[in-house]
Amino acid sequence: MIKKYNEVILEGALDLIRGFVIGFLEGSKIEGEAIFNEDHHIEKEGAFGQLMRLVGIRGDQVHLIVGAGFHELLSEALKKRQQEINITIVSVKEIRMAYFDFTYKAFTRELGSELKEIFGAISRDPEGLHMEAGYKPEEEIRPEGKGVETYAPLHEYQLKAAGRIHGPVKDVIDFYGVVEHYDMVELGNIKIEYVD
Repeated sequence: MIKKYNEVILEGALDLIRGFVIGFLEGSKIEGEAIFNEDHHIEKEGAFGQLMRLVGIRGDQVHLIVGAGFHELLSEALKKRQQEINITIVSVKEIRMAYFDFTYKAFTRELGSELKEIFGAISRDPEGLHMEAGYKPEEEIRPEGKGVETYAPLHEYQLKAAGRIHGPVKDVIDFYGVVEHYDMVELGNIKIEYVD
């Protein structure tokens, strides 16, 4: 069964919110995730939201992804300390899914095999991540490129692919964290879709 997550938007200083949330989790001995969007490549606001924040209509906001139900416990804890700390819950939205776009290329067979295995594993997990239709790695072998240096315009082996990965938000964030460390993989920001 796929765990449900909510995005909680809090208003206040990031360090204060981070300290409060982590302290609350540790003090309550709650096992689970509290994912700060600032720590990942998660798109959190559009141009209008950025403009409102820049002109001072809206203060600093911290986006936090938590397991369903955690926001209620957090809200109670904040109410108990409202005289001592300046943190406000602005909104809570249930997350339907997340996604990101990617492209990759490889100029060695070893890296090509590794990337095909990592991205190909997605199709073998029916409950987790999914690849949008149209993902087809394209391999090209050019014998005339054999022995050419790595950054030359002609390579003996070349692999290219592009696509979109979507699924449960935690799975998307975890997979993004794995593939972002490959130099030849370019990733768009993670985007979140909410339950209406």
